[in-house]
Amino acid sequence: MKKNDEKKVLELFKKDKGKTLSEITSYMDWSPKLKKENRDFLDKLVESGDLILSKRGKYNTPLNLGYVIGNLDVVKDRFAFVDTEDFGVFIPKSKFNGAFNGDLVMVQLSTETTGAKKDGEVVKILKREKNTIIGIYQANERFGFVVPTHSFGNDIFVSKRFNGGAHNGELVVCEIISWGEKDKKPEGKIIERIGDPYDTNNMIEALIIREGLSMDFSPRLIKKAKELSDQLSEEEIKKRHDLRDLPIITIDGDDAKDLDDAVYVEKLDNGNFKLIVCIADVSYYVPFGSALDMEARKRGNSVYLVDRVIPMFPREISNGLCSLNPHENKFVFTCEMEIDNKGQVVSHETYKAVISTAHRMTYGGVNKILAGDKTYTEEYKDINKMVFEMLELSHILRELKYSRGSIDFDIPEVRAVLGEDKKVEYLKVIERGESERIIEDFMIAANETVAEKIFWMELPFLYRTHEKPDPDRITALNDSIKKFGYSLHSHEDLHPGKFQKIIEQSKEDGNSQIIHKLILMSLKQARYTVDNIGHFGLSSNYYAHFTSPIRRYADLMVHRVINETLTGYPSKKTIKMFKDEMSAIGSHISKTERTAMKLESESVKIKIVEYMLDKIGEEYKSRIIGFNKTKIFFETEEHVECFFDGVNSPNYFTFDEVNYTMTNEDTGEIFKLGDTIDVSIVRADLSQLEVEVVPVQYLDQYRGPRQFRKKY
Repeated sequence: MKKNDEKKVLELFKKDKGKTLSEITSYMDWSPKLKKENRDFLDKLVESGDLILSKRGKYNTPLNLGYVIGNLDVVKDRFAFVDTEDFGVFIPKSKFNGAFNGDLVMVQLSTETTGAKKDGEVVKILKREKNTIIGIYQANERFGFVVPTHSFGNDIFVSKRFNGGAHNGELVVCEIISWGEKDKKPEGKIIERIGDPYDTNNMIEALIIREGLSMDFSPRLIKKAKELSDQLSEEEIKKRHDLRDLPIITIDGDDAKDLDDAVYVEKLDNGNFKLIVCIADVSYYVPFGSALDMEARKRGNSVYLVDRVIPMFPREISNGLCSLNPHENKFVFTCEMEIDNKGQVVSHETYKAVISTAHRMTYGGVNKILAGDKTYTEEYKDINKMVFEMLELSHILRELKYSRGSIDFDIPEVRAVLGEDKKVEYLKVIERGESERIIEDFMIAANETVAEKIFWMELPFLYRTHEKPDPDRITALNDSIKKFGYSLHSHEDLHPGKFQKIIEQSKEDGNSQIIHKLILMSLKQARYTVDNIGHFGLSSNYYAHFTSPIRRYADLMVHRVINETLTGYPSKKTIKMFKDEMSAIGSHISKTERTAMKLESESVKIKIVEYMLDKIGEEYKSRIIGFNKTKIFFETEEHVECFFDGVNSPNYFTFDEVNYTMTNEDTGEIFKLGDTIDVSIVRADLSQLEVEVVPVQYLDQYRGPRQFRKKY
C-alpha cells in the first residue's frame, strides 16, 4: 500500500454511502488477489477510528454515521466535553463508559439535540491520552487510592504491594496498570513520590510531570547543542546582507534571556518608513529532521511558568547561540518593508542577514525615553531619533489595524513577583505601554507580510488562523453584554470591528475589564492550519508566525519555507516534503500551545492562592464578574479571582438566568455584573486552587469553614 492510500480511501466516503471491501478494492484499483492485505489495511483504519465496519460488512466514516471523534475534556470529574471544529458535545459522567480525561474517543450524538450544543455518549476509546496520573495517595491498612489532583474521571485503586512506600496524603505519580471496567475503578502502582501536596514547588513540579514535559534535555542533545559553533563563517557572512552598521535594537522584558527579534526604523526622504524586522535564524543551526529539530517539534513551544521556563531548545541555543545579544555578530532572517503614511506596505523583501544589535533595550527603558526621562535620553542618545520614529510608525500601523476592525484585547496581566525563596512578594499588574505596542505592531506587520507572500506562491505553509465565532456563543455574549447596555445588532456578516466598538465604549463606561473577558470567552482559539482561512481577531486575510523561532516551532517551519523561496521557486521534492509534514505539525503544535497556556495559567494561580493564604481577614474592593446557581464570582483590584458561596450564608439567594443577577431573597439586595463590592478573604485553598470571600455586610453571618492568617 502507498503512504497516501489512506487519504484516498477516506475521500471515497464524501457522499455518505457505505462501501464493501470489494467496492473499495475496485475504486482504489487494488489487486483482488491481495484480499487479506487489503482487509488488513482497512482494519487499521477501523482501529484508529477513521472508519467503522458495520455488521453487514460495509465500511463508512464515523461522521457519516452520526459519530464524532475528539479528546475527552473532563470538567471537575462531573461531566465532559468533546470539541470538534464546528461544535462541542456534552458528555454526562454516566456516559464516559470507561474513558478518562484526554482520551481520544468516538462519540455517538444524541438525536434529541441540534445546533451548536449537542449531547453524546462515548462508544469507543481509540487512544489513551497517558498512562500516568498525578494525585494524592489515600492509604488504609490493606490498600489505598490515588485521588487525581486534576479532572480525570475516577480515583485509582492501589494495592499495598504497589504503593511504592508512599505515605498517606503524599503527592505521587501513579502508573495505570488496568483501566478497569464500567463499574470498576482503574488500578495503578505508584512509581514516584513527589512530596507534600501543598508545597507549591511540588505542585508546579506535578504540573510538569502531569503533561509529560521536562525541563531537561538528554545528554546527547546537550552535546549536539554545544557542538554548534558560535563563530560565524566568513563564507556564510558573504552570502548575507550585512546590517552590522545599522543601530538595530532588541526591546524585551527585563528578565528575558531568549532575545529572538530586533528592529530598526528609518524615515525616508519620500515620507515613507523603512521597517526592518530581524529574527534569529535558528533554521541555519537546526536542520529539518535533525535530532534537535525533532525534540523541538515534540515540545512545540517553550512554556513560561511562574517560576521557571521549560525551553523548546537547550539554553546553549535559546539563551546563547541564537539570542540576539548586544554587540555580538548574529545570523538573522529579515523582513524589510517600506511602509507609507497610511500604513500600507508598498514594497518588501525577505532575506538572510548578519547583524550586531546596538542595545539590549527593555520595554520600561524605551517608555522612559518616550516620556522624556533625562537619564535614559542621555544614555541612549544615539537611538533617540529612531525611537520616536518607531512610535510614529507604530501609530500609523495601529490606526490602519483599527480601521479595518482588528480587536485589541487590553487585559492587564497579573504577574506574581517572587523572592529568593520563591514565595510571592507582591502581585504586579503589567499593562502595555507604548514600547510594548510598538513591538506588537511591528511583529504583526512582518507576520502579515511573509504570510501574504507565501500565500500567492501557493506553497505548503503554516498559517496562524482564527475562525469566526459560533452563533450560539455570540447569542450568549449578546445576552450578557446587554446587561451593560451594549449589543451586537446583527449576527449575520459578523465583523471583528463590531467587537472593537463595544470594547472602546466599555473603556469610557468603566466596564472594560469584564467586557474584554466576556468577548474573549465567546471567541474561538487561534490555531495553526495549512489552509488560510484568515485571522478573525486581527481582521487579517493573511497571517503567520514568523517572529519567535526560539520559542515557537511554527515560526521555525515558516522560516524553512521562506528560505526555499530566496533563490527561486522550491523543487517538487521540497514542496512534497513540506506538504507531507505540515498538517500534522500544525495539529500537534496547536495542542502543545493549549497545554502551555493551561500550565502557565495554573502555575500563576498556584502562587496567587499561596499568596492569599497570608491575606485571610483582609478586605478588598472587588467587581462581580460572573454567577452560577449558588455563587458570585469576583475579581479584586489586584485581579485575583475569588467567589462567595451563598450556601454558606443563612440568607437564601436565587440566580436569575434571564437577567443574570443574584438576589438575596431575605433582604431584597440584588447583585449585578460589574457591581463593585467590598469583600473579606475567608479561605484560600491550595487543593482546589480557589479563594473564597464574603461580602463584608454578610461577614458576621458567614457559616462556612474559615482559615486563620498563615505566617511564614
